[in-house]
Amino acid sequence: MKEQFINKMLNGFSTLELLIALSLMSVILVTAVEAVTFAQYWQITALTASEAIIKNTNIANSLVQISTKDFQSVSSTRPLISQNIADPADASCLAGGLCYETQNIVTDISSCAKNTKVSVRYKIAARYATSTIDSDIYVRNLAEIAAVGGDCLVMMQSGNWTTGNIQNTSTATQPPLGTAGIDIVDNKMYTVSTQSPYLRIFSLNTDPHIPPVLLGSSTASNVRLNDIDVIRDLATGRMYAYVTQHSTSSQLAVYDVTNSSDPQLLVQLSLFAVASDGSFPQGWRVVAYGGELYVVSRETTGPELHIFSLLNPNQPIEKTSAVINLNRTVNDMTVRDEVIGSTTRRFLYLAASSDLKEVGVYDVTGSVPIEIAAINLTGAADASSLHLVGNTLYIGRKNSTAPELYAFAADKLIQNILQVVGTSELGTEVLALSSNGAILIVGTTKNGEELQIWNKDVSTWSNSVANAGRLSYLASPRLAPLGFDMDAQNLYLASQSQTQPETITTIYSP
Repeated sequence: MKEQFINKMLNGFSTLELLIALSLMSVILVTAVEAVTFAQYWQITALTASEAIIKNTNIANSLVQISTKDFQSVSSTRPLISQNIADPADASCLAGGLCYETQNIVTDISSCAKNTKVSVRYKIAARYATSTIDSDIYVRNLAEIAAVGGDCLVMMQSGNWTTGNIQNTSTATQPPLGTAGIDIVDNKMYTVSTQSPYLRIFSLNTDPHIPPVLLGSSTASNVRLNDIDVIRDLATGRMYAYVTQHSTSSQLAVYDVTNSSDPQLLVQLSLFAVASDGSFPQGWRVVAYGGELYVVSRETTGPELHIFSLLNPNQPIEKTSAVINLNRTVNDMTVRDEVIGSTTRRFLYLAASSDLKEVGVYDVTGSVPIEIAAINLTGAADASSLHLVGNTLYIGRKNSTAPELYAFAADKLIQNILQVVGTSELGTEVLALSSNGAILIVGTTKNGEELQIWNKDVSTWSNSVANAGRLSYLASPRLAPLGFDMDAQNLYLASQSQTQPETITTIYSP
């Protein structure tokens, strides 16, 4: 009996040990399976992240390639969700499997540059968190940079202007000169005025607390100047200033401003077929673009629009076949090349004083300008300023019961299709327009609110609530018409007066 009992005990221990061993084996096996599972998870995650990086890089490279062919076609996209980027409707992705979501968010800096945020989001299964691969790239329009002689922004301005935190940091004071035009190129500011010295050149400092410093000036033409556009000749590196003169017979002048302390008057030219004894035959506005110079007089006897060849930038030659009777005074204008299909065409955009044609668009590709669009805005107020960036043409008007600020789809205008994308009431004249990323910079005649920062998102604008889209404002007494320009760091405002001291004010956002 004793022996049998002992055998039973031994047999029992064997069974218990077996059970324990099996339990331990189960734990070991579960742990091993989990380890394998986690290893597989991290392997899949690593592969998925690598694929997301590749997708991001491919998209960025594609945007750069597209920009070289049709710069304006680079625009924001809606999110595209797919497992396989070649199959946007992949069923397993939509059912919660492995997904990639791609999107481009494009911010127009100028006609020369765009900032693009390429975003690729992914998750390996529905129960895991979403990861994101982001990259910021600048795409630049090299042809446009050459066309404007380097006179445009190629990077986003520093600071955070969208918060409304803008500051007036320094001011350069000068006698009452009647400042009429301002242009900034390569850390230099060029101004023209109605009083001597008519042409002035200032150095600009990246530190906004250091005001502009006068480097040189000229009274060589001995006549009031109304506008200025400065370019760098890429072939020689020399700087040329094209100015419109308040003269009945020599409406255009060219200065070599390579030596900022000693600008040299090179030539004075007459506008073809303008009657010197007619009304307002003087030179008024000027724009240099793509080897050509666009000059207008105010409404006068004879043609108001004149186009010069800049084959030799120091000696413009007028294309007499290109003169056009506009029958209105152009207050602001700009020129830009557009790719239509596979053809590049050139368009001139006008903001004018007119009863019927406040906004105009001309095709100036050939030897004879062709009117594409002529817009009569609501009410009797004239158009006083414009700004073209991305696919939007902004128009500012004089004070009116109708909206003073308009935004048009530029790609539609060049097809003679009027598509207004936004309008807003300001209750004041819009003297000048520019932009910086997501904001629109608006100069007005409103006392104490001359400089205004607006949201470019037109959905924030309103015709019934004045300044609904405005983010902030600053006082800038006696702001000159078209009286501001900017560089990569700061915004510069010029005042205009015939009797009181004038100022050049530096504005920046920390």
